Amino acid sequence: MAASPADDLPPETRAAFAALREKFRVGLPARWNEIEQAGDPAALCAALHRLAGAAGSYGFDDIGRAARAAEQLASEDRCAALDGALEALRIALQAAARP
Repeated sequence: MAASPADDLPPETRAAFAALREKFRVGLPARWNEIEQAGDPAALCAALHRLAGAAGSYGFDDIGRAARAAEQLASEDRCAALDGALEALRIALQAAARP
């Protein structure tokens, strides 16, 4: 099992972090909705950037990498490749959102 960002925290802090991580996990479908509804490339890049940073902070490394890859493609206006990256991100989000 991968190391958690909370592994070195005191037990009471670890419990608080676990609650925040769970809140983030439960909110993943809303994050995907934000990405889907982004009205322009700048909004899409911003949503992907926020997701990538938060995912990494909470130990969802697969989501962080997928969001960062999609953000890079979106910022470079590489639409053909972006569709595949967004699909990979959607799959990672769905997998992580399952309890």
